[in-house]
Amino acid sequence: MVEIGTRVRVLYPLYAAGTCGRIQAREESGRWIVKLDESTFAGATESVLLSLEESDFEIIQEESD
Repeated sequence: MVEIGTRVRVLYPLYAAGTCGRIQAREESGRWIVKLDESTFAGATESVLLSLEESDFEIIQEESD
């Protein structure tokens, strides 16, 4: 179940595929805002936010300590 704080792996768009992040919010349109853990852009110093459909990412399990 997707909710704010859920850890996900981006499947699409291709330039961010494989990158992990966390759900930050849900838009009125039903899309999800995902804040990437790492920027996929060389030299980027700010966080990257993506607006994704649920089919554009997969939920990944948290690693327990």
